[in-house]
Amino acid sequence: WAALAACYDLEQQQIALGALTSLLSSDAALDAFDAEAAAFSQLSVALPPLVHGTPSAVELDGEVLLDAMSLAVALIGHPMFAHTDDDGWLWEKLLEMDAKKLASPTWPTVTYMISSIQYGGRITDGFDELLMDTYASKYFNQGVLEKDKTLFPGYDVPDCKTVEDFRAAIERLPSQDSPEIFGLHSNADLTFRTLQVKSLVETVVSTMPKSGGGGDGLSPAEIVDKIAEDLLSKVPETFEPEPTKDKLRKLPGGPTQPLTVHLRQEIDRLNIIINLTTKTLKNLRLAIAGTIALAGDLVEALEKLFNASIPTAWLRWSWESATIGAWFQGLLQRHDQLDKWLNKGRPKAYWLTGFFNPQGFLTAMKQEVNRKHAKERWALDDVVMDSWVTSPPLEVNQLKEEAKDGVYVYGLFLEGCKWHGKENRLVDSDPKKLFAPLPVLQVTGKQARDKVNKNQYEAPAYKVKKRTGLNFISTFPLRTEDPPSKWIMRGVALLCSVD
Repeated sequence: WAALAACYDLEQQQIALGALTSLLSSDAALDAFDAEAAAFSQLSVALPPLVHGTPSAVELDGEVLLDAMSLAVALIGHPMFAHTDDDGWLWEKLLEMDAKKLASPTWPTVTYMISSIQYGGRITDGFDELLMDTYASKYFNQGVLEKDKTLFPGYDVPDCKTVEDFRAAIERLPSQDSPEIFGLHSNADLTFRTLQVKSLVETVVSTMPKSGGGGDGLSPAEIVDKIAEDLLSKVPETFEPEPTKDKLRKLPGGPTQPLTVHLRQEIDRLNIIINLTTKTLKNLRLAIAGTIALAGDLVEALEKLFNASIPTAWLRWSWESATIGAWFQGLLQRHDQLDKWLNKGRPKAYWLTGFFNPQGFLTAMKQEVNRKHAKERWALDDVVMDSWVTSPPLEVNQLKEEAKDGVYVYGLFLEGCKWHGKENRLVDSDPKKLFAPLPVLQVTGKQARDKVNKNQYEAPAYKVKKRTGLNFISTFPLRTEDPPSKWIMRGVALLCSVD
């Protein structure tokens, strides 16, 4: 309320601050935000004089107003303060005040109230907040009030004066919305249908009988036994501790180099997975043979392997994948990358998908870049990540040497768009192609003041298709000639795995 009232006259500002003071002093607010008790106490002292004695809106203490705005947003977005009829009444009054006081709506205020307060208080992900702000700026501006405005073919902004006319205009809208009306690519509908079918297939598979058929058909246990036997024959050997330490010491720069430290950590993590996989498969074969009891995790592992899925015990320590085949192939590829790095030295390019901790890899890269510029007295805190696609675009087998500054990474995929090699920029996806491989990407560190932000889209990168905070890696700037808002609404992101 204080945020909006600050745009108007002193009287309305004082009313809003008075309401905020009452809200902050309520028992519900104190119970909901015990951690903010000090801030509440400070504001309860600071706000009343402002409400009753501020000589002018210009002299209002900026810091106190900012604190009040922040707490108001937090309170409105808290579950204890859900939308009520009073919220509707408030919006009516605010809109009425806007219409009476000004010749036209104050659009920055409208977008802030909608994206940051009324809905933003319920959004927790930073990229969702960015998307909400982008939608608000696109659809709440002076341009949408132009006569005969068309948002998208079939979606005309109605020029009406009565409720009945508006309702009639709504009824004329298409019964099925195109993804493009929301700024998405037409492929988004294909993604939606694919997920529907996948859910249906998973449901059907989960309800299939698990008992063996008649005749010469194998039972589920016999099928799983053959799968376990095949996987055991392909499981790679673990990295032995002492030989591994000796090889790490021989790498350029010694074992204390940031990327070498990262290599050691990755080897330790992979050893855990290899040991767990081997133990589970061996015990599963023994249980099927009747040597040990089939119980606990082994029962679940048998069912998962029969359905070509990954046992839950493995997923707790490893990575997500669509099937056991794709998961096991990933295990072999990860081992191969680390083995070559350990025995043959640093590779020309790194398969980012093959790391348990890609964030740690990028941090180690920044540390090494910072050390290279020690004579220039770079501070690590001032170093930010920068990236660009190799031009002309290169595949990993076309690289002749390591990157002179930073590292080359490969194995990333674009979702929501594709990379145009000749034009060296992001462009729209091809129809019915959900993912597009990204050429080799050079990633390095730069001082924040030297980084170029013009014509750049900060593409978020995730380990898998499921975009959650746990799967988020970092953002990589990619060149674009379109407004970044286009790719934000497209939902463009980089993915390490699309299986």
